[in-house]
Amino acid sequence: MLYKNELLEIQYTQLQNQPTASQQQALDVLTSDAVNDKAAYSFIPTDLHPWIETIDDNGARHYFSHSGDLLLSRERYGDWISWFLEFHHHLLLNDFGEELQGIFGLLTLLIFITGIIKWWPKGKWGKRVIAVTLSKPKSKKWGQTLWQSHRTLGVILCLPMMLLVLTGVGMIYYQVFNTGLNALFPQQKSTSTDYQPIIERQNTAARDLDGTMETRIRELNKVMPEVRPVMVYHNSDRLRLKQPEEWHPNGRSYVTFYPNSSRIAEITDYRNETLGTQLSQMIYPLHIAYVGGTTYFSLAVVSGLALIWITVSGVWFWLWCKNKKKYSGRKKKHP
Repeated sequence: MLYKNELLEIQYTQLQNQPTASQQQALDVLTSDAVNDKAAYSFIPTDLHPWIETIDDNGARHYFSHSGDLLLSRERYGDWISWFLEFHHHLLLNDFGEELQGIFGLLTLLIFITGIIKWWPKGKWGKRVIAVTLSKPKSKKWGQTLWQSHRTLGVILCLPMMLLVLTGVGMIYYQVFNTGLNALFPQQKSTSTDYQPIIERQNTAARDLDGTMETRIRELNKVMPEVRPVMVYHNSDRLRLKQPEEWHPNGRSYVTFYPNSSRIAEITDYRNETLGTQLSQMIYPLHIAYVGGTTYFSLAVVSGLALIWITVSGVWFWLWCKNKKKYSGRKKKHP
């Protein structure tokens, strides 16, 4: 799923070579009656969501050009990419599948730890502790190849694979992780901003202003000049915002307006959160390799592929050993 956007462009050629919409172009499209009446929430174009993208109440996604033309509509299970994405998120079982994912993730972390303990050399370290004997599936040494490749990949890529699994578990059990990190790191910045008096002054100045998106953005820029709107919540007069230093691609700051007005009702600023909360909000960008540049992204891709082989080779080796014992038992009975 790290290559979701690239796969979408291959699957749907109408998404290729589309000019990136500016913030104003995107907001003009998203506030049009044709979009605003149907969308539950929408994404303003970013690196993670390069198109003007809306999601309706049924989970269908709609993609628009910078001029407002509908490029594509995708139902929740309308293509193989959606099936893969839903399987990755929920095992195609909705909330129950997500709970299973969390349990599997915790078991995987336990297996990693016990695997490292089992592998840890008792004597002198050397190449043999990570060596791999190459052979073909039907050869006598295939069991050795399975075991050694399983062991070596697990050892070499242990940390990035555990980070991928741990951050995945962290997203599923976000509240637990957030509570734990806040207990460990409850401190806040001494320079946090008290927005209440700022909101009161803004409400007075904006009393007679209309509630159009253009006016709201202009008023928001007066109060929070550094933020960038990332998401629009169409049914709640709410915007999701991103501060320049945030790791999270969708931001974790919010502004809510009074209905049909540009008066600000509430502001949630990432910078005012505790250190624990800010750390918990780094879980998602680490999991999708949004930070760390090409090096970490490449490591995440390799680690994801390695996780697949480690699972396959582990099961395969277990079956190989089982068949070998069964064959040996037959030979003893019928020499």
